Amino acid sequence: MAAPTQAQIDRLTAQGCTAEDWSKVSLDAETDLSRVRNAHFLGTVSVGANAATVSVDGVDLPCGIFDATLADCTVGANVRIARIGSVVARTDVDEGAVLQDVASLTAEAGSTFGAGAEIEAVNEGGGRIVRLLPGLSAQTAWMQVFRKHSEPLREAWSRLVDGAVASHRRDRGLVGAGARVLHCGSIRNVLIGPHALVRGASLLEDGTILSCAEHPAEVGQDVQARQFVVAEGASVTGGVVLDRTYVGQASRIGKQFSAENCLFFANCEAYHGEALAAFAGPYTVTHHKSSLLVAAGFSFYNAGSGTNQSNHMYKLGPVHQGVFERGTKTGSFSYVLHETHMGPFSVVIGKHYTNINTPDLPFANIHEAGGRSEIVPGMNLFGIGTVRDGEKWPKRDRRKAPVRRDLITFDIFSPYTVQKMRAGRALLESLYEKTPREKSAVFHGGVVIKRVLLRTCARYYEQAVIRYLGGRVLDRIEAVRSDTWEDVQSALRPDAHLTDPLSWIDVGGLLMPVERLRALEDDLVSGSVTSVAEVDARLAAIAARYEADEWEYVCRAFDQEHGLTPDAMTPVQALDVLTSWEAAAGSLHARILDDSRSEFGSASAQVGYGLGMSDEQRMAEFTAVRGSADTNGVVQKLVREKEAMTERSAGLRDLLGRY
Repeated sequence: MAAPTQAQIDRLTAQGCTAEDWSKVSLDAETDLSRVRNAHFLGTVSVGANAATVSVDGVDLPCGIFDATLADCTVGANVRIARIGSVVARTDVDEGAVLQDVASLTAEAGSTFGAGAEIEAVNEGGGRIVRLLPGLSAQTAWMQVFRKHSEPLREAWSRLVDGAVASHRRDRGLVGAGARVLHCGSIRNVLIGPHALVRGASLLEDGTILSCAEHPAEVGQDVQARQFVVAEGASVTGGVVLDRTYVGQASRIGKQFSAENCLFFANCEAYHGEALAAFAGPYTVTHHKSSLLVAAGFSFYNAGSGTNQSNHMYKLGPVHQGVFERGTKTGSFSYVLHETHMGPFSVVIGKHYTNINTPDLPFANIHEAGGRSEIVPGMNLFGIGTVRDGEKWPKRDRRKAPVRRDLITFDIFSPYTVQKMRAGRALLESLYEKTPREKSAVFHGGVVIKRVLLRTCARYYEQAVIRYLGGRVLDRIEAVRSDTWEDVQSALRPDAHLTDPLSWIDVGGLLMPVERLRALEDDLVSGSVTSVAEVDARLAAIAARYEADEWEYVCRAFDQEHGLTPDAMTPVQALDVLTSWEAAAGSLHARILDDSRSEFGSASAQVGYGLGMSDEQRMAEFTAVRGSADTNGVVQKLVREKEAMTERSAGLRDLLGRY
C-alpha cells in the first residue's frame, strides 16, 4: 500500500473522485484506477487490488469503487462497492465482499454490535434478563434465564458476560470476506460475517450477523432488526421485525414474523405470527399468522394455528410465565393461562383458564371438556406422532457450521422423561388410594383426572419404564462377546461417579444429572471458571458423558424397581427381565402400530374423498392420495420393528440360555 502519486490523483480526480486529504489514502500496487469512479474519501482509507469480477444478482460485475463515499475504511482485495446513498464509515471490508445499492453502512467507536443488550426473556417484568452475546448457546442462555436462585451465581454470570461483552467491543465495523450486502437501507453498528447475504434489509442497528463459508447466514427483504444476533446458517427474511432477539444456528424466521425480547436457538422456525419474551429452545416451531408465543420457555415445541398464552392477570402487570417442556404441542386456537408448567411431550387442545401445573405427568393429553381442563396422563406414549418426532429431529438438524453451539439430547426416552414417568406413576397410584370410590374425578395441578384413569394411566407409565430400563440392560448384555456370565456382570456394573443419578434436568435441550449442573455452578461462583468459553467447554464435557451418566441412572432405577442392580442378576433373572420387556415393549408397540394404521382404516380418515363416486371408487381415490397401511413408510417401518423385536427376543433367549 502506498499513497497515490500526483499522476494517480489527477486521474482519479478526472474520474469524479475527491479526497479530504489524499495523503491519508492508500492504494495497492495492483489497484486498477479505471475501476475507481465517483469515489469520495474522508479520513484514512486504503483500497486493495480490484482486477477481478464478482457475481451480483447472477451477473459478473467488475470489482472497484463506484459512486460511493468512504470514511476511515479499509477495502480488501477484489471488493465491489457501488451506489452508496450516504456513506460507508469506519468499516473494514474484507476480500471478495460486495456493497451495492446501500443507503449507508456505518459504525461508531466503542460499539459492541449488539453484545450486552438486555433481553427480558420468559418474564416481561425483567426478572429473568439474559444479556445478548454472539456466542450464546441454548445452555448458557438457559443457565442465565432459569437459574436466578443464587445472588453469588448471578454475580458470577455478570462478571463472565461483562468480560465477553468487553472482548466484542470494537471501534470499526466489518463486512466479512465474500459477504454480499445488496439493496439495503441504513445499516449502523452491525458486524457482517464472512459469506453472509444481506439483501433488501430496511434497517439494521446494533447487531452481529455470524456467518461462515460452510453455512452462510441470510438477512433478507424488508427486515428491520435492532439489538440482535443472527447465527451461522440462520435465515431472517420477508419483512421480519426483531428487537433484542437472538436467532440461533440454522433457524428460519420469516413471513412478517415479529419478535421482541426473544431467544431462538438451533433449527427453530417462526413464520407469520409473533413472539414476546419467549425462550425458544431448539426446534421450536410456529408457522401461523394468528399464533402468539409469550412469556414462556419452549423446546422441541410445535404451536398450532391461533395458539395463545396470557401472562397478564391485571394485578401486577405481565409478570406471569410458563414452561412448556420438551416435545409439547398446542392445538389450533389453544389458550393457556400463565402460570403454566406442562410436562414433556404433552398435547394441549382447547382453552384453559386455570393455572396448569403438571410437570410430572409427561406424554399427557390435556384437553378442554365442558369448560374445564382434563388430562389423560401417558396417552401420547401410544401416538405415532411422538414416534415421528423422535425420528425427524436428528434428521432435520440443518447446522453445517464447524462448531454446533447448542448441545442437544434428542432421546425421547431418557433418564429425564423416565424419572418423570416414575414420579407420575407414584402420583397417580397415590391419588387412586386417596380418592373415595364415589368420586368420579380428582383435581390435581389445575386439571381434572377421571378416577377410572388413575390406575390405567399408571400402568401406561409402568409399561414405558419397564421397556426403557429392561431395554437398556438388554442392550448391554447383547454387546458383551464372552462365554462367561462374570464378563456380562462386569459390563453391567455402573461407573458410580454420581451421588444422585436419579435427578436429571433439561438445560436448554441438553439432558444432564442435576449434580453436574450444580458442580458447574459452584465452580462459577468460586471463580475457577473464568469465561463463557470455559462454561461451553464444561457443558460439552457433560454432554460427552451422557451415555455413562444414563447407565448410572438405569442401574439405580433398576435397583429400585427390581430390588437388585443389573450386575447382581443371574442368567435366570435376566430371562425374567427379558420376559417383562417383551410384554411391555410389545404392548406399547402394538398400540403405536394400531394408531398409525387408523390413519388409513377409519371411516373418518376418508371423509372428503370420492366426491360423486361409489364406495369402491372413494377407497381407490383415498389410496391414490394417501396411500395405504401396506405402502406407507412409517407404518411399514413399525411393522419391520415388530419383526425385529421378535427376532431380538429369540436371540436374547438363546444367548441367556448359554450361561
